[in-house]
Amino acid sequence: MQTKVIKQKIKSVGSIKKITKTMEMVSAAKMKKAIDNALTLRPFRMESQHILEDIALDPLLSHPLLKHNHATGEVVIIVSSNKGLCGAYNTNIYRKILEAYSEEERKNVKIIAIGKFAEKIAKRLHMEVLASFNGSVFTETEARVITKMIVPIYLTKDIGAVRLLYTHFSSASVFTPTLLKILPFESEGQPDEIGDPIYSYEPDQGEVLTRLIPMILENVIAGAVLEAYASEHSARMFAMKNATDNASELQDELKLYYNRARQDAVTQEISEITAGAMAQG
Repeated sequence: MQTKVIKQKIKSVGSIKKITKTMEMVSAAKMKKAIDNALTLRPFRMESQHILEDIALDPLLSHPLLKHNHATGEVVIIVSSNKGLCGAYNTNIYRKILEAYSEEERKNVKIIAIGKFAEKIAKRLHMEVLASFNGSVFTETEARVITKMIVPIYLTKDIGAVRLLYTHFSSASVFTPTLLKILPFESEGQPDEIGDPIYSYEPDQGEVLTRLIPMILENVIAGAVLEAYASEHSARMFAMKNATDNASELQDELKLYYNRARQDAVTQEISEITAGAMAQG
């Protein structure tokens, strides 16, 4: 390989390295903000979810949003990213769908997509998209809109369940695709023995729960999106860091090739000069 070509490649790799390093720094700043937002809301969301679990386990209580309606079909709310360059983040969500539903089961699954890649996943698997939210920022208003979509169609028995697929944030390097069933909301705990009610309701149990359960579902959806954002920016930061490290290694290899090629060229020139001098002598 000519030294000129190698020099051009070194320059190109250097330019790419600067871009990936900049993107790494931007992603690191966004990651910190996203993690702060997710961790700030997490205690409130978890406590709300615990309240809903207590309600679901109360043997003295019955509400249509807490029991099976015996309908077929499901809605899955998929939370993905709008942009790429985030490693296996979106691929893991795709694999989770394949793992959770067979090809036959996917025929009865409809999708609410949060993020452009969620919509791409649905189209690739030939799943119907009920709604798509791909703005740069997911708001509480959009979480309320989704809740107002899923609650009526569950109550009218158009679907039998609603699940939420998002990436749970554990740490900057650990984030796991999680499929959570939110309608009918179920708890993994055991029902309490029949006794006094866990909570008292005013003015009416049914009216309170009809208002309370959708509010908690809004928090669960909004919190899951924040967890997914923290996971996405962490994944992108690590992906850009790996790309920067790979560019540095490639630069070092190309510099080594360049030095060898230049040395070979000098050696060749010296050999030619020496051969020419000997021929004249």
